[in-house]
Amino acid sequence: MHAGPVDELLSEAMAPVLRDLRSADVAPPRIEDRDWAGDPDSASVLMWGADGSGVGVYASRSASAPDRVAMVAEQVQDWAIEQLWGRATTNWPACPRHPETHPLRVSVRDGVAVWTCPAGGVAITPVGSV
Repeated sequence: MHAGPVDELLSEAMAPVLRDLRSADVAPPRIEDRDWAGDPDSASVLMWGADGSGVGVYASRSASAPDRVAMVAEQVQDWAIEQLWGRATTNWPACPRHPETHPLRVSVRDGVAVWTCPAGGVAITPVGSV
């Protein structure tokens, strides 16, 4: 759910990870367009959980598109894990190679933001396709 327009660069960077977030057992965040970062090189929003807790999410305008997706995915992943704490497993997105031990980690490979296994570094799937 969105509250107001969001910077286009940030919206494009958030779209893939918000698609992935649908696979988590967490209510969709409310996105509030707010320049909390105060940095002309950053686009930022506030992301609110159903419990009223919020977190700032930002992306650097000078970063490449895949790097912006990875930057945002890492922040949204941290938010999702906090939302899941105490009521569900907190390894979102779960590593299919080690589903009981750790979540995937985001990185950029060959110009694409991907979720990788942190134990072996193997690319599992592009961000946006969980």
